[in-house]
Amino acid sequence: MINKNYCVTTTCFAIKGILRTAIYDLPKATYEFVPNAVHGFLRLLSHESLLNIYKNTSQDDRTYLNEYLQYCIEKEYILEIPNEINKNHFPKLNLNFEFPSIISNLVLKINEDFDFEKIKNILITLKCFNIQIIFEPAFNLNKIEQYLNKIKDVGLNSIELIIAYNPDYNYELLTNNYKNIAFIFVYSSPKYQFIKKHVLGLQQIFTSKNSFEITHKKSLEFFNVNITLFTESQNHNTYFNRKLFIGANGEIKNSQNTSVVFGNINELKNSNDILKIVESKEFQEYWFVHKGLIDVCKKCEFRHMCVDNRIPIKRNEKEWYMDTECNYNPYIAKWSDEKGYKNIDECGITSNQDGFNINRKKINAINKKLWGDDK
Repeated sequence: MINKNYCVTTTCFAIKGILRTAIYDLPKATYEFVPNAVHGFLRLLSHESLLNIYKNTSQDDRTYLNEYLQYCIEKEYILEIPNEINKNHFPKLNLNFEFPSIISNLVLKINEDFDFEKIKNILITLKCFNIQIIFEPAFNLNKIEQYLNKIKDVGLNSIELIIAYNPDYNYELLTNNYKNIAFIFVYSSPKYQFIKKHVLGLQQIFTSKNSFEITHKKSLEFFNVNITLFTESQNHNTYFNRKLFIGANGEIKNSQNTSVVFGNINELKNSNDILKIVESKEFQEYWFVHKGLIDVCKKCEFRHMCVDNRIPIKRNEKEWYMDTECNYNPYIAKWSDEKGYKNIDECGITSNQDGFNINRKKINAINKKLWGDDK
C-alpha cells in the first residue's frame, strides 16, 4: 500500500482547530471531526509520496499513520491514482467568491404603513432575489398577500416570513400560493412544531413558543457545509456580506442589530440613491471582516460553516475581536451547555481593544483535565 500513489481530494478541506480538525466534504455537504494529526497527514500527502511519509515516520507512529490512511480512503478524502500521474495534474479548487448581485439578501421589518412599491424598485435595482420579511406583532396578517403580490413578478428565489402567531390564520395557504416561500417562522405560538416540513428543506413552517428576538447563540443544527458558503467565508463575513436591512421606519442599515443608519428609503430621490449607499466603503466595511481576522474565531474548526451575527470590533487594520462571547469555546472544544465548559476568561484568555492574550499553561491544564492526553 505504501508504494501506491494517492492524491488528496480537491473538494475536501481539513480545517484545523485548536483541539480537533473538521473535514469539510463540499460535494456531500457533510463534515467529520478528526484528530489534528490527520490534518498534518493530509497536508503532507498533498505534496509528498506516501512512501516518503512512511520513511520519515517513527515505527511507533506508523500504526496511527495506517489508521489515518485507511480512514481517509474509506471517506474518499484521498484517492488512489496511477503511479505515473503527478499530483499536480489535479488543480486546487478555485475558492474565489463571485456573486451576480450587489446585495444578495434584503431583510425588512415592516408595519402596515410600509411602502412596498419602493421595496419592489429596490429589489430590481439591486438585483436582489432573496428577501426576509419580519412582520411587527400587531400586523394584520390578511394584508400579507397584498404585500407579496406587489413583489410577485420580481422573480425572487426565496422568501422568508417571520410572523407573530394568530390562531385564525392559515399559514399553509401562503406556501401553496407562493412557491418561492422557503420558510415561515411563527413566534409566540402555544407550542413548538413543524406545521409543514418539506423533504428538501423548502416551504417549511415552524411555530415556536419563544418571542422573536435576535440571539447570538450557535448550534450545530444551523451549520451548513456547501461550496457557496465555504468560498464566501474565505474573504468575507458570511453574515454581513451583501446584506441590506430596512427597518419599519425606512431606516437603512447593515443589519437589524447594528446601530449606524446610512439613510432612509423615504428620502431616496431615485433608485440610484440606494446603489450609492450600498456601494460605499462605509456600508461595506463589515463585508470583508472574515473569521480569519477575528480573535478566537480564527482558531475555530467551524469558521467556514458558521454564519455569525455578532458585530466585530476593530482593534487595528488587521485585527478584530468580539465583545460578545460565542457559546462554543474552540480552545476546549466545548459548548456552553456541555459538562466541563468554561468561558474564555476562565481559560485564561483575554480579547479586547488592548489585544489578545492567552495563558497557555492554564489552557493546557484545563484540557488535560477534560480530555486527558487525547488532545
